[in-house]
Amino acid sequence: MPDELSRRAMFRRGAVLTSGVAGLGMATATPAAADTEITLTATAFGAGTYLYLPFQVPAGVNRVAVSMTKSADAAVGIGLFDQRGPDYGSPGFRGVYGEEDSSFFVAAHAASRAFRAGRIEPGTWTVIMPVFRAPTPTELAVTVRLSFGAQLRETSLGREQDVVRDQPGWYRGDLHNHTTHSSDAFASGSALRPDEYPDAMRRAGLDWVVFTDHNVTTSNDDLARIAGHGGVLLIGGVEMTNWFHGHATVTGLPPGAWLDWRQRPGAVPLQRHERRIGAFFDAARRHGAYVSAAHPAAAHLSWQFLADGLADPALLPDGLEVWNGPYQPDDDGAIAIWDRLLAAGHRVFANGGSDLHGTANPEASALGAPTTVVYAESLSRDAVVAALKVGRSYITSGPELYLTARGPAGQRAMVGGTVTGAATDVVTVSVLVRGGADRVLTLLRHGVAVHAEPITADEQTVTLDQRIGPGGYVRAELRGAPAPDVDDPLNGRSGMAALTNPIFLTPD
Repeated sequence: MPDELSRRAMFRRGAVLTSGVAGLGMATATPAAADTEITLTATAFGAGTYLYLPFQVPAGVNRVAVSMTKSADAAVGIGLFDQRGPDYGSPGFRGVYGEEDSSFFVAAHAASRAFRAGRIEPGTWTVIMPVFRAPTPTELAVTVRLSFGAQLRETSLGREQDVVRDQPGWYRGDLHNHTTHSSDAFASGSALRPDEYPDAMRRAGLDWVVFTDHNVTTSNDDLARIAGHGGVLLIGGVEMTNWFHGHATVTGLPPGAWLDWRQRPGAVPLQRHERRIGAFFDAARRHGAYVSAAHPAAAHLSWQFLADGLADPALLPDGLEVWNGPYQPDDDGAIAIWDRLLAAGHRVFANGGSDLHGTANPEASALGAPTTVVYAESLSRDAVVAALKVGRSYITSGPELYLTARGPAGQRAMVGGTVTGAATDVVTVSVLVRGGADRVLTLLRHGVAVHAEPITADEQTVTLDQRIGPGGYVRAELRGAPAPDVDDPLNGRSGMAALTNPIFLTPD
């Protein structure tokens, strides 16, 4: 099985433990000329923090270009804040790369891939360098080239799409996608540009996708134009990539919006310009976005803010990505976390996404593998986000899985809904399975299997009666035979084919 099947290998070079890192920026300038160069230096050692190197931009500059060199084999990223400063959430954020790229430029009318164009105003600008790994002291040299002249007109942001299809229904999508604006995806050599997604979506049978590039949102800037009139929906988003404590996909950002990634869990001391995770949730919720912890049980990519959320439920994400790319053992770990949250009364809903970084190896990563299918009032950003927030969805590799329940006094609920009644009342739970032959449908209550039934037909309904009792939830999973990898057991597949969000049973 290809190593790429382990998404955990994707960021292996960036695996870190929080520790100290030292560095002070020193600047020297050559005499003023048509272009002026400034050299900034710093020393990186250790891992898990950020270096900030300020420099002065005088009046008359129309272009800022930045490049970095290293004295040793260290993993260091690079980004930029303009004169508005590098404080948490600053509107002066212009962009950032991971360790895969080391140079960029910004101007009023244009910028490097993933960096935001805009007027060059005088003041103190700041280079930011995330230090992922520097096992030995590493000298960093950053060259800033300032060009002078008239500034061209700024380009304006495009608009979002309106309602693409104005009718309720089940809409198929992918919540986790990287374009060429993510530096690691670009480095793969096979990442899709934003404008290549609509055709790829049609080939994959998808109605909607979310752009979730690492910490940059320039791929969201012209969604309506990119989507064209092909009947597919592009949703703005981001993958908040806290390189040291976990990632989160964000669905539903408007063009131009960005979210800071510099948070630490409550047990970890804050450094300059950092905040607790609540600041991130507050910013995302101001946009009405849906936030999901990405690959939450995947080793060094795991969601390390869970303790904060258990202490204060307002700090829990809206969802958990329990299925990331090819289903692997840490996805089972994510489901176990999800079941514990549900059993404790937290309505955190599951989703899945391909985490697509490139198309060269479809066995390892393919658009819509898996697919999150939502029941939304329309094919629009707001309707898809609303459906995700209340769990009206299931996740699949292909089969259809429709969970419903019928309770006392004619109550009916679909996935994500609630049935109430006396503890002695009986609820009939039904699952319609399409395209699931030769697999087994399992109904689980509180994460424990209470019924399993082989699926022998292309369309089959499984029913089960459950007393409301003390309450709880019921969900469904469809699995086939597992396919272990004898060479690498951690890459073995469990046979997961589809799973649903829960229906809640609540005593009145």
